[in-house]
Amino acid sequence: MKLKLYTLMLLSLMVIGVTSCLDGDDANIPESSSETIVELIYNPSGGTTINSGLYYFSGAALTYPASHTADTATFVVSLQGPNPASKDITIDLVVDNSILNNNYATDSIVYLEMPDSVYDFISEKAVIKAGESSVEFQLIIYPSKLDPIQNYGLPVTVTNDGGITTSSNFGHIYFHVIGNPIAGAYLWDFYRYNTEEAVGDPSTTWTDEPTTFAPVSPTSVNVKTGYYVTPNYLISFKNNAGELTDFKAVIDPDEIKAAFTDNGITVVSGPTITVNSDYTEFTINYVVYNGSAFRNITDIFHK
Repeated sequence: MKLKLYTLMLLSLMVIGVTSCLDGDDANIPESSSETIVELIYNPSGGTTINSGLYYFSGAALTYPASHTADTATFVVSLQGPNPASKDITIDLVVDNSILNNNYATDSIVYLEMPDSVYDFISEKAVIKAGESSVEFQLIIYPSKLDPIQNYGLPVTVTNDGGITTSSNFGHIYFHVIGNPIAGAYLWDFYRYNTEEAVGDPSTTWTDEPTTFAPVSPTSVNVKTGYYVTPNYLISFKNNAGELTDFKAVIDPDEIKAAFTDNGITVVSGPTITVNSDYTEFTINYVVYNGSAFRNITDIFHK
């Protein structure tokens, strides 16, 4: 693999509010106030989710369109603890394929090693300067070189020359690509009617907003609905040698209680999904009752 060396920018990043069921402190900060550990952080959408470790495995999915020539994923190696580096610390990236299928018990997906012809690191080595707490790395992916029906994994971890322990919870970023024929970038149209039937003018609408079908498995994806707190749909289908059938859409079962039920919102009908013949337009409609009024919701996702 050819490595291109560019100037790396330093980034200070504080991780807060991470909620999990992991062993030890939620953010994996050492119990000893004098100890520091190394974490990896990949957060393309902002916020405080760090998207590393098995707990955040799904957050490290690479969902770039298969037609793209090259895309860049930026991630951070961060010192977590009470103090910044007291001296320069050299960080080296390591691809650890021994943990390639650590998530199999959860997703039952077998990942192939990502060929080194389809990715590059801008640099595999960087320095956290004395007085600093983090350094930035960039991973270049070449989506058009990937077989779109295969599942690929690229588990990344780090070593350092400062003798600092790597986080047991967040010491790996499980970059991965799930082979899924409908995953990737779409444009999104949304229509909400404040009636049970879609009559008159919609009360809320937008068109051509960018969104992503994020692969959950080789035959299912998540994508947000525009209603209320925008939970995800779970869209599933069957794939028979490239012929896709039996499309179904539901509000993601892992999200519907917190998003709808706990807020007094009941799904009255749907969701129903309609898909065009070349799988480039997906129309989903459902009706809810929010405790005082009906809402008729339509999301259209198209290329």
